[in-house]
Amino acid sequence: MQGLKFGKWTVVKEFETQKPGRWYECLCDCGTIKVKAGTELRAGRSTQCPPCQYKMLYDPDNEIDRKYGKWEVIKFIGVHRKLYHFEIKCECGNAGKAAAADLRSGKSRQCSDCHNRENAFNNTKHGKHKTLQYKVWSAIHQRCKNPKSTAYKYYGERGISVCERWNKFENFLEDMGERPEGMTLDRIDNDGNYEPSNCRWVTHQVNCNNRVRRMIAGQKRNQT
Repeated sequence: MQGLKFGKWTVVKEFETQKPGRWYECLCDCGTIKVKAGTELRAGRSTQCPPCQYKMLYDPDNEIDRKYGKWEVIKFIGVHRKLYHFEIKCECGNAGKAAAADLRSGKSRQCSDCHNRENAFNNTKHGKHKTLQYKVWSAIHQRCKNPKSTAYKYYGERGISVCERWNKFENFLEDMGERPEGMTLDRIDNDGNYEPSNCRWVTHQVNCNNRVRRMIAGQKRNQT
């Protein structure tokens, strides 16, 4: 192993330790010396020291010209409230500013003009944005994806998600059909996701009864 390169690490020598496995003293290209497990190096779980890793992820220069959705990063502006902020340009030509964290997370992917045009196109296409069916579809996305939603802690925070196919309203409408009068959307498996095989239309009473049974079952599991 001595002299071998693993990313920015160069193995200097074997290091004696009481820990299981073989450990090696490694020198990073930047000059940092660390002791790493051989399995960690060979598996590629460690390729550089923490300072180099941080610089690779957060060096503002690495963000220039990157694309996030329709945004292109133009230049670094500065640090505000411990977040890196950049000047960005949308594909339509509109300019804007955003924090790197918002770009990486997908919170900001296009300018407001493009967002409004996209929503207007989708609403015009299916013509159901004011229907109860559309409100149900919108609600399941909110409770699963929006941390600010009051229901998020019961859904998104628990790991409940909406299947990729249902990111498009037309697919949800095709799979579930029109919402029957007096019915609500119910998940068959309370720990399952919103997807065709796990959803059905039921009466409000049935939905409430299911919730009670699920709550009792959950309490029993916690007691065992």
